[in-house]
Amino acid sequence: MNNIGEEFKLRVHSNRWGHYDNYTLKKTENGWLVITMKIHGAESDKHGSPGIESAFGGESISYPNDLGYFLSDIWDASETKSKEEVQSYFDALGEWISTTERTKPNFGALHI
Repeated sequence: MNNIGEEFKLRVHSNRWGHYDNYTLKKTENGWLVITMKIHGAESDKHGSPGIESAFGGESISYPNDLGYFLSDIWDASETKSKEEVQSYFDALGEWISTTERTKPNFGALHI
């Protein structure tokens, strides 16, 4: 198994805090270990579940519904790709998540 134990950075914009946050996904034999400032290691499957949902949910980060499939595809690709190539996939994924987060509607100002 290639890249087991390697850590990859997922940089995601947070509307709540107004800046980018860094998430670490460490490849394990069965999936990912999700590490954040608040989560010191959530064992997750190849789809990032339940760690990524917990991490993003705790910070109110909106993300694409099919994110887990992409995380699984990255896990599979990491079997044959270099660490640098895998990191580039996470960079693209982070921008996609950030676009979703930045473009979500903000209805907080409405007094319904």
